[in-house]
Amino acid sequence: MTTSTLTATNDTSVDSSHWVTLCQRKDLVEGSGVAAWHETTEAQQNRSYQIALFTLPATGSDAMQVFAIDHHDPVSGANVMARGLLGDQAGEPLVISPLYKQRYRLKDGQCMEDAALRLKVWPVRIEGEDIQVGFDHPASARTA
Repeated sequence: MTTSTLTATNDTSVDSSHWVTLCQRKDLVEGSGVAAWHETTEAQQNRSYQIALFTLPATGSDAMQVFAIDHHDPVSGANVMARGLLGDQAGEPLVISPLYKQRYRLKDGQCMEDAALRLKVWPVRIEGEDIQVGFDHPASARTA
């Protein structure tokens, strides 16, 4: 089984032993987002995350890209980012919040309208048919 990174983020602190399968390739819709749920398994620190996975279709010589960002919209307080519209600015892929229309870069989560706002991002890779997200702690996951 071959492992290949679909896209990288600026988070280089991820230990490769903590890759978590969030969904299968068939669960993704090109040009759209899906939401996934992630929970830690550490007894002393129960945490959960809602993650928006966005898939950009292959174009020319570029392979399909998958991005993982926080599903939580910091402006509205709602978990809606997976329903956002995909777009780009000067070739930079971004997602537009479905509620108040802030634009966030997919590669680093930075809001284009407000430098104080940034969504958390995670590295993504594909292993066989599994879409995996890298975390800095052991975890379990399920698709939302």
